[in-house]
Amino acid sequence: MNDDVVALMNSSGPEFFALLQRLLLHNIILCISRLIDKPEIRRRKNLTLSRLVRELSDDQKYSKLRTRLEEKYERIEEMSHRVRLYRHKLLAHADQAECLKENTNLGKNVTIKFIRQLLKQIADFLNTFDYEFTNNRNDYPDLVRSYGDVTKDFITYLRKNTVKGC
Repeated sequence: MNDDVVALMNSSGPEFFALLQRLLLHNIILCISRLIDKPEIRRRKNLTLSRLVRELSDDQKYSKLRTRLEEKYERIEEMSHRVRLYRHKLLAHADQAECLKENTNLGKNVTIKFIRQLLKQIADFLNTFDYEFTNNRNDYPDLVRSYGDVTKDFITYLRKNTVKGC
């Protein structure tokens, strides 16, 4: 996001946009965490990436696919450690030690750049799985493009309706 847009947001509603940013980040972290949860918790099956790999393990005809997915999932698992830690200690549970710290460092390494890299790995995993059954590849660009127009409209609205100095 460019400096002009950040300045516009800061002048038109800094508390609102700070809250919105925090809520969006927390939602993204929770969504990613659900994908990387354990495949089963207390006999309840979760729809996760590891569940996809586990479901393939019974069928020998998908052994090569399973091997490729296991390798990709290991990378995702390694990368997602900081996301999982943030979720467990701050979002899903209020870890006393972290919550009482003046400044916790748990979110320090959960940057937009990192989240994009992790999402790219997840998309690669899903593409590998999908391609085996559909022979189609989805690079997930349309999601970004579809929200881009709404964002531009909103920024235009803010520019027209923000009174300088108020």
